[in-house]
Amino acid sequence: MILMAKRKNPAAVALGKRGAKARLTKMTPEQRTEVAQKAAAARWKDKPAAKKRPKEK
Repeated sequence: MILMAKRKNPAAVALGKRGAKARLTKMTPEQRTEVAQKAAAARWKDKPAAKKRPKEK
């Protein structure tokens, strides 16, 4: 049996990109930072913790 890879609908991909850009333009830098930190935490939740770097100002 041959398995076929699922292909994404190009129109849906284009709409998703437009929506993401529109969402980012409406967010403050603090909101974008919060979303990015949540996403990183979700990606790394099952992996060993890395050393935290101090925040630069």
